[in-house]
Parts: sequence; C-alpha cells; structure tokens
Amino acid sequence: MFKLCAAFAVIVNVGSFAMTVISEDVASTGSVSVRLHKQTMPLHNKNGYVYHKSAYYGNISIGRPEPQVFTVVFDTGSGHLIVPSVMCKTQTCKQHRRYSRRASVTAKDIEVDGSLVVPGDGRDQLTITFGTGEVTSVFVHDIVCLGEQEEQPVLHASATPSASSGASLGPSSGTSSGALLGASVSQASIKTASNSANLSKGMEEGHGCLRMRFAVGISMTDDPFDKFDFDGILGLGLSSLSQAPPFNLVESGAKRGAWYGDDDRLKMFGVFLAISSREHSELTFGGY
Repeated sequence: MFKLCAAFAVIVNVGSFAMTVISEDVASTGSVSVRLHKQTMPLHNKNGYVYHKSAYYGNISIGRPEPQVFTVVFDTGSGHLIVPSVMCKTQTCKQHRRYSRRASVTAKDIEVDGSLVVPGDGRDQLTITFGTGEVTSVFVHDIVCLGEQEEQPVLHASATPSASSGASLGPSSGTSSGALLGASVSQASIKTASNSANLSKGMEEGHGCLRMRFAVGISMTDDPFDKFDFDGILGLGLSSLSQAPPFNLVESGAKRGAWYGDDDRLKMFGVFLAISSREHSELTFGGY
C-alpha cells in the first residue's frame, strides 16, 4: 500500500474556452449532453457590492443494477472523478449522497494501477487538495453514466459514427465555475482508432456510459465541501492531471465509445451557459 498526494487549484474560467469552427452546421448525433445547474455563493462585500462565484454541476450515475445518482461539479483543473463513499462517516460526507461499492454488482475495489485489492491488505490512497479543502480517497472501478439517461438519444446498431459532426463551443463569459480556484484547461484533439469498435464498446453499457476507474472519498474536510450543493467533482483536465489515463473521463470516454463522432472531435467538449430561465446550460462531449 502507498499513499499519493496531489494538490490542485481548481478554477474554471469558462470565458477562456476556445471556439472551434465547424464547416457543417449539423449537431452530432453521437454526442452526450449533461444539463447543468447553477449554484451561486457570495465571496465578499466590498464598497457595498457583493461578489459571487458560480459553480455549474450536473448529474451522473454509477453502478448496476440500480444506478446511484450523484451531482458533480465539472472541473477543468483536475483529472479525477471523486464522490463521497459510505466509508466516510464525517458530517460533511453524510450531508451528501455517498457511493456504496457493495450496492453495485459491477464494482471492483482496485489499487491505483487497476489491480484488484487483496482482502486483508492495505489499500492505495490518494489525497488531493482543492484550494482550502482536502479529500482522501481509495479507488474503485465501475460503470459511470453521464447526465440523465432518459435525456440521451437512443442509438441503434445501424448508426454510422462517421456521418456525425460536432463542435467544441464555449461562450465568451466572465463567469467562473468549478469547485474552488484553478485554471482552465482545454482538451487536445487526438486521432483515435476505429470509431465503430469504440461505439460497440459503448453500447454494451449504454450511450453516455463507460467503465472507468475513479476515486471514492473516505475523508473530506468541512471547509469548503459542506457549503456545496453538489456531491462530488468530475475532472475534465488532460491526462497529465490523472494518476493514469483510465482515471481520465475524456480519455476513457472517447476510447470506450461513451460518445462518438469524428476522430478529431472525440476529445473535445463544449459548454453552453444560459442567460435566461427559458433555456438551460449544458456540457456536451463529442459535439455540440
């Protein structure tokens, strides 16, 4: 057993996302979209003005046969999915939904290298610092699904991935999201092998779903996590911010067929932030 420590400053400046111009004005049928909800928190009062920061979070579900639903903030400054575990007994953990590995028949307790945990032995742990807070986690492998599954399109075996197109879009905005403080990171476009093979993999779990490694928190500090509405953090950063590529959502989702599209867009994602109550914000993988 060994312990890993990592520190991340987590800020998502959505206005710094680059816009990719696509020649065809056609939405990608293979993309996956997650509806985002907004939490606004006051920072400080200066000269009679109250300054706020905004966090945008959405739903994911983990496990089978009964998916466990969590709300997570999407963070471009880190590279792991982290949700509280039932093993965490602090009040901060208890006020959020907690993941139960025993409730999922598809879950496996693993070490950081993906090998199965040996019963009776100690487990690898990862401690990550997010600004003023800290999470200590162990590792699990399970099925993770993005968004509300009833909102995702139903795919058929005759679908042709190469016929779809998409874009990575980010509105010009000064609004900040993310758990705490950090820097914006955009995903690189990388060619991948056989979209057809990836699609067949993804259809085994369902569109928007994949089997991946992630971290479950066994200890979380009160500050700042007791102030947040969302349960966990889903890192969208580059693979270098993850302990290994199988922990990285964008890397794993593109390879395993959780979404599909043109090869040069598989590792792109787009953000749309609504400016009125008549529309909703969303995060889209593999298109727009």
